[in-house]
Amino acid sequence: MIVKIFKTIGSRTYLISLILVIFAVFFSFLYVGGMNWPSIYWTEIFWNIGLIVLSMWLITAQEIKIKGRKFDGIHLIAFPVIFLFSPFPFQLEAFPAILLFLLIYGQFAFIQSLHSKNSEKGILDLSLIISISIQFNIIFAVFFFLPVMVILLKGLKDNKHLMALLLPIALISFIFRAIINVFPSIMSDLTTPSVQWDILSVQALSIEERVWLALLIISGLICIFRFPRRSRKFAFPELYSGFLYMTFWLFFSMAYEVLVLKSGEGPWFFSFIPVAYFFGVLLENISSDFMKNTLLTFLFFGIILFKLFLP
Repeated sequence: MIVKIFKTIGSRTYLISLILVIFAVFFSFLYVGGMNWPSIYWTEIFWNIGLIVLSMWLITAQEIKIKGRKFDGIHLIAFPVIFLFSPFPFQLEAFPAILLFLLIYGQFAFIQSLHSKNSEKGILDLSLIISISIQFNIIFAVFFFLPVMVILLKGLKDNKHLMALLLPIALISFIFRAIINVFPSIMSDLTTPSVQWDILSVQALSIEERVWLALLIISGLICIFRFPRRSRKFAFPELYSGFLYMTFWLFFSMAYEVLVLKSGEGPWFFSFIPVAYFFGVLLENISSDFMKNTLLTFLFFGIILFKLFLP
């Protein structure tokens, strides 16, 4: 039944997905608060709802532009379902949210750098996104692998493309240092927070975190086995590149949470988008509506019952 509603993207699809997001967020906060209604924090609830809805809208707006991409409404149900599996609601912090939106837009910039005639703008945007991100967390410098890969693969070694890569690095660093000098007490703790390298110990994780870790591993398997075939790579190169970006983000988040679990952001935060994305890919590739409905029903009610009766 619900799969038929999400066959296409329209006003009804958005409304029902919004209702599901609201339910998922309310349930998560009630669960964390020990099912105690007075413990609800309304500001955090609206923050979580807004963060999920805006993320869904940004990804949908980008994905439907990709040639060869059949991004139907089934992806919109992936976000509230996966949020139910999250060990914790998102923290009320602006800068991790900014990082999240920058990474989402990074997919578009990556595709543009590979397939647009104005490839230097794509590299400039991608370098700008990463340069801003590393001011809040130096670990995100790993994403510079993407524009460097584009330059090397396409042989874009002219001054224009090299400037597009290097200029944002110098410019953003200079701007943030100037802001820190003007507002040292406000900005010094918000930018480039100290990273505590802490290898993940499965034994130290809660049951909810172990479930999320298992979901991360399953997402990696989905990514590997559903990676676009070679024929689709050449027929729909933008689709392949978008999938490649999300694959990089997924495996980055896996390494990030295994090696750098304590770093100023809430644990497991940055893996939410790629996990939801690849769950949507899984649903998209199930041909039977009956199987989709069965899987969604099992996961949706299964995780709720699991958390309600968790000892």
